[in-house]
Amino acid sequence: MNTRTLPATAGLALALLGSTAAVADAPATLAGRDFLALPGKEWRLTWGDEFDGDKLDTSKWSIGLPWTGDDGTNRHHNSQYASVITDEDVKVYGGALHLTSRRADVPNPKGGLYRYTEGLITSSGTFRQAYGYFEIRAKMPTEAGPGTWPAFWLLAEGWPPEMDVIEYWGSDNRIHQGTVTRKPDGSQRWDSYHAKQVSLSGWHTYGLEWGPGYQVYNIDGRVTLRIHGGHLPDVPHYLLLNSGVESARPPRPGSTFPNDFAVDYLRVYARPDRPALLNGGFEEADLAPWGRWNEAAAVDYGARRGGKRCLRVDGRDGGDTPASSAQQTVHGLKPGTHYVFRAYARTTGKVGARLGVKEHGGDEARSEAASPKGYAPLTLAFTTGPAATSATVYCWAEGEGSAFFDDVSLEAAK
Repeated sequence: MNTRTLPATAGLALALLGSTAAVADAPATLAGRDFLALPGKEWRLTWGDEFDGDKLDTSKWSIGLPWTGDDGTNRHHNSQYASVITDEDVKVYGGALHLTSRRADVPNPKGGLYRYTEGLITSSGTFRQAYGYFEIRAKMPTEAGPGTWPAFWLLAEGWPPEMDVIEYWGSDNRIHQGTVTRKPDGSQRWDSYHAKQVSLSGWHTYGLEWGPGYQVYNIDGRVTLRIHGGHLPDVPHYLLLNSGVESARPPRPGSTFPNDFAVDYLRVYARPDRPALLNGGFEEADLAPWGRWNEAAAVDYGARRGGKRCLRVDGRDGGDTPASSAQQTVHGLKPGTHYVFRAYARTTGKVGARLGVKEHGGDEARSEAASPKGYAPLTLAFTTGPAATSATVYCWAEGEGSAFFDDVSLEAAK
């Protein structure tokens, strides 16, 4: 984990910037990316670098930390790093960025020597974005051995939060993806994916989808981690790429230096401005981020409308079995705004299917009960309160039997 210690302001006093520099040869949208929560064609390219030239584009990047570091030079992070940042370790050639790590003795202003070097670049002075899709195509120094610690990560003012799109440790061939935030009591919360002995030789893509109340991490388009909740950051972050060397498990005599963390491209896309209702097709077997009440379940039999699964909720059976439902808190809503909650439902037995909304700054409401034997649309309109930015929506069954829901959505009313 990148448990970095930053001062509260990180030594920065600049406005949040939103450069929309053109990115040659990069796709303008994410059309065809089926792992995204919203259709890929709606995601618009906002920033990035294809690293096609012969030198670093200093209109986008700067070398060194955006804070002073522990030696006052903005070239050394903290005690977790055995490496110091040098300009020499940042090069662009052959259609890629090369961040190098070397064995070299570099004087420490506080005394002694740094034994290793690294390359680090950041967009802290030129580009920051809240929400979106962030991706690199990169080649890790997997053959270099113990001590290597390359990473692609995002920071805001202070620490935490921090988002690690990918970091790799050569000491145990391990990767990490995830986010650290601060709990109300001041302690840290880590939402993480770890994998050891992974096969990452050659080129791979590493991506993060970030929206209101959720994040989705992937490797080569395969989802590795989903995080949900109101604790996730909502402020603009800047980008960092570096080829660190760790101090806790330092290089061994057989570790290879110099070694390269090579990056073919970095691309950033803006998220469509739509409510963040997730897993509306109930394709995730564990229902997440839907909360389960009693016997609600994502099922792969019988009554699917499309895809592989649908939601089944049961009404009371006339005995002691309680009714069930599934609910989700949707973040990123706008105060005082009209929304429509939609779903398709069918029923068995003597049960009515209903939609509901609560915790939206107004009175709890439910749709009229419906008992279609084939899938039919249900709708529920509501308005958020003057200060509300979230709402909890739910699917409910009333009576004896089961209701099946699919293709659930939430949209601003037109």
